This record gives sequence, structure tokens and C-alpha cells, in this order.
Amino acid sequence: MKKIDLASTQWSLSCNKEGFAPIPAALPGDNYTALLDNGIIKDPNIGLNEDAAQWPREYDWTWKRTFQLSADVLTEKRIWLNIDSLDTVGTVRINGQEAVKSEDMFLRVRKDVKEFLREGENEIEIFILAPEKYIEEAKKNFRLYIWPGPGDPSHHVSNIRHIRKVQCHGGWDWGLCIPVSGVNGDISLGASDGARLEHLHTEQVLQDNKAKLTVIAEIDSICALEKEIVWTFNGETKRVNASLVPGKNTVTAEFLVENPALWYPNGYGEQALYPLVTEFDGIVKTKRIGFRTVENIRQPDSKGGTSFFFRVNGIDIFAKGANWIPLDSRPQTFSRERYEQYVRDSVEVGMNMIRVWGGGYYENEDFYDLCDEYGLLVWQDFMFACAVYRDDRPFLELISQEGEYQIKRLKDHPSIALWCGDNECAGYHFWLLEDHKLIPWVIAHDRVNRTMGEQVYQHDRSRLYWPSSPAAIPEDASDAEKEEKGDIHYWDVWHGGKGFDAYQKILPRFCSEFGYQSFPCQDTVDRFLDGIPHRNVTAPTMEFHQRNGSGNSKIVEMFTRYFRQPEGFENFIYLSQVQQSVAMKTGIEYWRSCKPICMGTLYWQLNDNWPVASWSSIDYYGNWKQMHYHARHFFAPVIVTGFLNQDKRLEVRAVSDVNAPFNGKAKLELFDFSGNLLQTKELNVELNAMEAKAILCCEVKEFTADPAAAFLHVTITGTADGREYANENDIFFTEYKKCELEDGAITAKIISANEIELSASKPAFFVFAEFRGTRTIFSDNSVTLLPGRPRRITFRQDAPQDIAALEQSLEVRDLYRSYNRI
Repeated sequence: MKKIDLASTQWSLSCNKEGFAPIPAALPGDNYTALLDNGIIKDPNIGLNEDAAQWPREYDWTWKRTFQLSADVLTEKRIWLNIDSLDTVGTVRINGQEAVKSEDMFLRVRKDVKEFLREGENEIEIFILAPEKYIEEAKKNFRLYIWPGPGDPSHHVSNIRHIRKVQCHGGWDWGLCIPVSGVNGDISLGASDGARLEHLHTEQVLQDNKAKLTVIAEIDSICALEKEIVWTFNGETKRVNASLVPGKNTVTAEFLVENPALWYPNGYGEQALYPLVTEFDGIVKTKRIGFRTVENIRQPDSKGGTSFFFRVNGIDIFAKGANWIPLDSRPQTFSRERYEQYVRDSVEVGMNMIRVWGGGYYENEDFYDLCDEYGLLVWQDFMFACAVYRDDRPFLELISQEGEYQIKRLKDHPSIALWCGDNECAGYHFWLLEDHKLIPWVIAHDRVNRTMGEQVYQHDRSRLYWPSSPAAIPEDASDAEKEEKGDIHYWDVWHGGKGFDAYQKILPRFCSEFGYQSFPCQDTVDRFLDGIPHRNVTAPTMEFHQRNGSGNSKIVEMFTRYFRQPEGFENFIYLSQVQQSVAMKTGIEYWRSCKPICMGTLYWQLNDNWPVASWSSIDYYGNWKQMHYHARHFFAPVIVTGFLNQDKRLEVRAVSDVNAPFNGKAKLELFDFSGNLLQTKELNVELNAMEAKAILCCEVKEFTADPAAAFLHVTITGTADGREYANENDIFFTEYKKCELEDGAITAKIISANEIELSASKPAFFVFAEFRGTRTIFSDNSVTLLPGRPRRITFRQDAPQDIAALEQSLEVRDLYRSYNRI
């Protein structure tokens, strides 16, 4: 086989806008990045620039270039065009003739094109239709009324569900409206004597300390051929001489591994990966195979419901993680380095699962490779979100091909734990529809959903197909949002306006989506304000970077319940992150303490696709918000937590996710806000493997007669499986606003170019250090400081600074000073 790579920066990009002169562009790439690189638009992430960047969505875009073909390529029997992802409705012309049409960016383009080629110079054009033109035509053929979607139409592509494109390209309640056009992944010509490798995937069986791996090559041929395919795996090479016939051919080989090293999720073992090398027709492909079993366990439980959890290699996993949205509005900016930053940042705080949300991408190989390497299980949605989709036959046939392609592309990644039909589509018609419209919507959803389920059934029976998130049972997605079974999305706190204690009034089996908003880090805010002097949360630019209509009001209203109003703009930003942290730790710690009834918490959301107020724990520029630092504590293998129960009694619980008995001690120290140690209590703690239990339940008055006058600082230390574990927490007996905090007189000392020491003369809470101007990741942050107990914290920086620069750029905030000018 010969390959002619068409990826290049030498493409010319034009559009049908009057007076638009062609500009140089790269493919793979997108039109918005080309416009930005050529100075035609300004960065839509900054200020109000997105407003001025809406016009490209109105036009059709054409990429054009020439390339050379030699006679020896044209003598091959077969030449085809490969485009991994054409975004979205496009036509490819070669030497002026239409060669390919595509209307699904999630389905690879592969088409024989030899008839259009010639020796010497050739011209290729990729024409992509304005997405809204396609949508307007598509919706004429849809028999159902569809709610067009939220938001101002000037910043939202209505009815984007009608096009097989990243749904959040059309705007979301955390995302900007940048409906890019372009090409993602490989773009090339392939030439052979007739055969083409279409898919390469595997199946595995683990039994009796042996692993059987079946390797499957699907080869398409236009003629009868004899071809050798060579596989090398685990030190063994197998050669198969295949007699190919015209059409689809399947060639297999089997490998047996004695006592295989297994792949485990983060926190439960190593991530053993075996290289599989395939050689066929002059090409070499490498995959990495991880041997593991993954089951979804749904059994009656002691609370009268049905369990929902993942069992990997026989170990019952408590899923700790977050939801993943696209990295950016412009896919040309995706890179392995950016993927690795977020995957590594997830694993560093104890996550073991990530949910790829159905309004984005089936991510590229780098993402899944990194999840394999780092041990992140992947809950993989199919790309449908918050809508009822077309159910006409052409659409169902299209998404059927999409499902087959994506399953075969991704199924060999050991990280993938589950295929899910969609995000919230089953619940959508219940939330938004009047009764007389309900039945046809249910039918439409069912047709789409069963189409994707059938693809999983045909091509990957090793994993569960879960019909929708949320859903209660595999066979029926309509019975959603039941905490007694399945997975739920719990939004009664943010969207419903309930207090944080509402998290402690439900007992989900698996909460796959819930969250609370905050503003991004101050450096990020300063960056998108770009010198704008209106440093006020309700100033136009700040509101522009808040896409949830009532978001700012919700943040402020919740301040009034738990905190004193902050002084000044930067403290407002700071306190919003404190509040988000408190919300998430309240829910996650409680649900973890209810295991094995609850066995999963995936918060919304890990990341952002532009600088914005959102539910993320890492902002667009990669800065960890305070919540991400708290995740290091509330996702720790062993934690101690406490709360006031329904009877207003104090409960302290210990939780272990360690697969071995834990033996240790818990220390409860009662302090007043001047820093006086009023009482100490020690408890022996013995936990079975993976156990959670109460270690103390008593009246608050056993510690203090005045709930606003003191707090408990709680630590747990001990060993399990030969390792030491430690965790700490604070328990307040009433709202923070009712407590008379005192000035801790915080001091910060730079010890070295990567270490800082923080100390305080009185208790200080949510102490948050920042080195302004460069992204800095700390080993811990947003911490409690107690008098006489300084904390040394290490850090790493994208652009390391010397000590003098560190001292100049350091800022430290805490809860007391957020509402007191010092």
C-alpha cells in the first residue's frame, strides 16, 4: 500500500462572502482557527469578541490545494480518499468532479476515487455547507415539533440536533457559539493492488489465569487476492495467508497468555498494557491491549432498590470522577499535551472514571490512549444530547454506520467501561413536553436509541449498553431519575435552588451528573477581560462570560444562605469557588459514606471549552479551581467526614476504598475561632476492605453549647495493605456566616522555587494561594490553617519563576478576609 498524505498548511480557504479573499489554512484544521491566524477575527475567548465572530456560520467554506501523483501510484488497482472526520456536511471535488459527499462528522469518509485522478498535478476541493442551511432543510422533513433550544438565536444554533455535528458547537449553558467547519484527524489518499484494511479490533476472554485474545482484521477487497497479515503479540508472531474475495473479508488469529498482568483503574492496581503489532500490505499498526473484566452490577439492595456499580477484575469500584466536555471550541487546538494535562490532573486528585458527555466528540485516540495509561475508566456516551432526534430511515441508517465505526474504533481500549445511548434525551420529553405531544417523541427517541443499542449488541457484547443517562434499567430509558436504581442526574441544588443539605436527603445508587457553578480563577478572568476596567461581576463582559441565564443570581443568592457577602471583585471570584467546593464536598462525602448503596459520583464538569463561569473544577486555561484541590481530599482512598443528620445530631463517618482492612485512629479536635483547643477525642477505627461506617453519633452539645462558637478539626490516620493513609476535614455546626471568624494574620514564606510555607496565628479557612501571571499547580490548596501548625506546600509552574518573582506575584486569600478589608 502507498499513502499520499494530504495534511498540510498549504491549503487555501475561501467562502461565499462577498469580497472575501482566499487565505492560507491548515488541514486538519477548522475555519475559525484559520480566520484567527490570518487576523480576520479576534480571539472569541476574549472580551465580547464572540459577537463579532458569528458571521462565519452564515457562509459555505471551501478548502483547496494541489498535489502531485506519480505514474506508479496510478498503476495501483485501487486509490481511495480517507478523511477521519469531515465537519460536517461536505462535498469533495477532485479535478473539478464530485467524488465524495458526507453529512456525519462522526463517520469516517472512505471512498474509492481513482477515476478522478491523473498523473502529475491534481486539485482537491473540500466544500462544507453552512450548518444552518442544512438544518433548515432537514427539519422540513421531520414530522415532530422540536423545541429549538435555549438562548439568544444570535448566539445559539437552533435545532442543531438535525445535523450530525458536535452539539455544543451551537452554544450551551457553559459554551460559546462557534459552529466550526473543517477536517479532523487523518486526511490522505491510499493506493493498493485491491485490498484495504477497514477495521482492526479484538475480543478477549479471561478464565483460569489465562487470557485468550482474538484479533480480527476486516479487509475490503475489489478483487481476489492472496495477502499475508502478520500479528506480533506478547513475544509471539503469527502469520496468516488470507485468500481474499471481492467484498468484505474477515481474518482472525488467536493468542493465549498465561497468567496475564491485568489492567486496573486508578487506585486499584497497575495499568498493564500489551502491544499488539499488525503488519498488512506494507502498513504497520500498533494497539495496546489491557486485559480486564468489567461488569455492571445491578442487584436488589438492602434499601429496597437496585444496585448500579462497576466491578473490574472482581473488585467493586466506587466511581469517583467527573464529566468531560470538548477541550475547546476549535478542534485544531486539540493536542496530546492538552489531553494529558487534564487526564493527569484528574488522576492526581484520585479520580478513576470520566464520562464523555454526549454533546461533544467521540474523542481522538490520544484521549483514550491516555485514559488507558493513567487508569481512567470511561463512561462513553454516544453523541446525542438533550433533544429528540430525527427518526427517518436515512438518519437511522446514518447513525447506525456511525455507531459501528466508533465502536470498532474504540472498543479495544480497556478504559471504556460502558456505552451509553445519549445524555438526557430520554428525560427530555418528560421535562419539556405537553402530554399530547409525548407519545411521538417517545417513539422517535426509542427508534434512535435502539439503533445505537443494536450496534453495541452486534459489535461489542463485552460491555453493557445503557440506554440513556439518566436511566433506571437497561431495557427502558423512560423511567429515569429514580434514586432507587440506575443512574441519576441531580440538579435540585443548582437548578432547583435547594440548600446544600439536599444532597444528604437522597440516596442515589450512582449519580452521574450534578454540580454547582463558580467563576474561573482570577488570572483567567483578567485574561478574558483584557484590560477592560469594569471589574464587576454584573458588568457586560462578565455577564457575557456567564451562559447560564440565572447563574450569577444563583451564586449570590446562595452566598446569602451560607456566607457573608464578599468585599470587592476579586473576593467575589474567590468566594464563588469556596461555595462551589462546599457544595460538591457536601454531596460527594455524604454519598461516599453511604456505600455500598451509592457507588458512584461523577460531578459536572471537569473542564471548560472557553473562559466562562461554569460548573468546572479546572478552568479553560488549565488552572485548578479550589474545588479541584478539595477533590484531592474528598476523593482520597480513605476519608473522614461529618455532618448534622436529620435529627440534628452529629455523625462522623469513615470511608475506605482500599481493598484491604484499614486500622487506624480518628482524632477530633474542638477549636474556638481564636484558636484555643477546647476538647480532644480519639477513636479507634477499624474498617473492612471497601467499607464505610459511622464512627461517632452524638448530640452537638457534647462538644459545644454554642454551634457558632467552635468547629471540629478531624483527622484520620492508619494503615491498610502495608500502606499509610491520612485525611483531614472540618466540621462546622452551623452556617459559616454565623461564625465570628477572626483574623488569622496569615504569613506566607517562599522556601524555594517550588515550595511555600503558610501559617496563621488563628484558625483560617479556605486559605488559597496564587502566583499571579503563570499557571501554578499546588500539592494542596484552599486549606485550613491552625495556629502553631504551619503547612508546607509544593508547586509546579508552566513558566517557573525565581524567588523574587514568586514573592512579587504571590497572593493569599481566606474566608475571613473575603469580607473584611485588611
